[in-house]
This record gives sequence, C-alpha cells and structure tokens, in this order.
Amino acid sequence: MYFLLFGTFISYIAIVRYYRYQYLNKLQRMYPDPDIILKNGRIAQEIYCQTFRKEFPLISRESIEVALFKTFTVPTVSKILLSTREFEKAPLRRAEDTELILSEIIDVFPRIQNQLMKNQVVTTKEKIKQYERAELSIHRLNELHGKYPILNDDYIFTVALFVDEPIRWINTFEWRPLDIREINAFFKVWYDIGLKMNIKDLPDTYEKLMQFRKEYEEKAVHYSPVNWKVAEPTLNLLYSRLPSFMKPIIRKALPCLLEEIDRKAFGLENPSWIMNSFVRSIFNLRAQFIRYFLLPRRYYWTRTPWQPNEHGKYMPTFCIYGMVYPEGYRISELGPTKFAPKCPVIH
Repeated sequence: MYFLLFGTFISYIAIVRYYRYQYLNKLQRMYPDPDIILKNGRIAQEIYCQTFRKEFPLISRESIEVALFKTFTVPTVSKILLSTREFEKAPLRRAEDTELILSEIIDVFPRIQNQLMKNQVVTTKEKIKQYERAELSIHRLNELHGKYPILNDDYIFTVALFVDEPIRWINTFEWRPLDIREINAFFKVWYDIGLKMNIKDLPDTYEKLMQFRKEYEEKAVHYSPVNWKVAEPTLNLLYSRLPSFMKPIIRKALPCLLEEIDRKAFGLENPSWIMNSFVRSIFNLRAQFIRYFLLPRRYYWTRTPWQPNEHGKYMPTFCIYGMVYPEGYRISELGPTKFAPKCPVIH
C-alpha cells in the first residue's frame, strides 16, 4: 500500500515537471537563436503574453504594480501625480483605469488564444477588432499623458521599470527563472509600445535601457516628501482589501520588496533581517509548491473580455480592489472623469 502511494506521488511529480517545462522546452526548440525575437514583434508579443498571462500571471501583475509604485520615487513624476489630485479623490478609479488601459494593450493575443482553446471560430475581422482595441488604448494613453508636462526621460525610466521589474520579480520569486528569449520578448514588447507613445531617444537594446535606468536613478531618484504623499493612497487602497490585523505586517513587508534606492526615496527604513527572511520564505514556499505540485494553467489570465456587452461596453473579467465600472467601460472613457469625451462615443 505504501509503495503504491509513494509510486503515485513520484509519478505525479514527474508529470507536473514534464508539463511545467513543456512550454520552455518548446520555446527553445522553436527559436534556437534568441535574437530573432528582437526582430519580430509578433513573436515577441506571443512569448510575452505566454510568460506574463500564463506562466507567471500573479507575480507578473504584482511586479507591474511595483514598477508603477517605483515611478513615485522620482520627484518630477510624483509632483505631477500629486497635482492631479486623482490619488486623493479617486485612487480606486485611477488604479483600475491604469490596469485596464495596460491590459487592453497586452491582452490581444491571450484573448484570441482563449477563444480558440474554447473551440470557438475566430474570424479575421474579429482578430482585427482585437488589435484595434490595443491601438485605441495606446491612443487613449497618449491622450491622457498629453495633458501633463511629463519629461521624456521620465517616460524612458518608466519603460525601463516595466521591462526590468517583472524580470527581477520572476527571477527572484517564481518557480523558475526567465529564459533569454522571454527577456528579449519583454524588452521588444515595451520598446514597441514606447515607440507608439512617441518617446524620443528610447534605448534600442535591453542593455542600453538598463544602463539608462541605472544612470537616471542616480540622478533623479531621491527623497522628497511628495513621493510618499503619492505612494500612501496606493497603499491604503491595498489595505482596504485586507483584514485589519494584516495592515502592520504588510507595511513592514513593503521595504523587503523595494531596493535600497527606492526605500531612501520614500524615507523608509531598511527591513530587519527577520522580516526580510520571512517574506522571502513565503515566496519561496509558494514557488516550490507550484514547481512540484501544480500543473500549468490551461487558459490565459486576462482582465479584459473578448467582446463588449449589449451596451457596447467591456466588463472586466474580475476586480482586485473593487468594482469601478458595474456596467462596463469604454476605452475612450478610461481615465479621469474631467478628461472624458465631451460627446457619446460608440466603440
């Protein structure tokens, strides 16, 4: 009996390992030259979405939240954000709008693949519609950013964070590190988005982008009281979804997830070795459990739906902090209410 149970257990672990690494092995066979991904946006997008929305969806999402959080360490950014008063007046809507715009941009391939896996026929017209939503979202992003005097270097720094923070988080906290093909895909996708955002002098290699980040952090990331004034409403939004007893724990854990330069910019103390070890142990236990005991997910984890509802609006597939759009949203209406279209727009 014990031998049977042990054999079943070992067999299950072997099956999990096979399917866990099936995608990575296929990726390496398909693209023996990793540089091909830097030359083909379609391939990069497919790899990025597989990694971001299927292999490591939770850590990928949290890493983007941290990347956004880190932009508050630059006083030229935090002063603009504070002046909008959106963090004070409507922190939930601002967080939701930001995520929905970004999700509309990157969810195209996952939405199409999810439909195909459900044995649904996806016509060429439907595919074009999905890509049009991404272009409309980038247009809306540019429209909103154009309302403020954002420095070009701050745009480049943000792109660098959106590339590098997911890489750092996945390599540190997930069940396997990223392959060079996946890293190339992360860079290529955000480089192409940066070009569509009309960012000037955007570094054209991952190495150059990381060098820019390092140099810009030394120059522009420093302490200012404004930084924390912008960061605190974001944390309060996180706390609103947690039991009260967890709030002080999360507050003490936050410095463990930031780098020293970020902690100094926010005026935070360095974490104790006990808290740092505790946080990393939690992540490590999660990673090991996934690696050895959980089969890979079948569907892509998306926040945006395949099609609009009967009112021509898109209903988020799930909500993290609370419902902002109970009847759905239009891409052209995402963002502060004061920048909403003056007349009805049908999409």
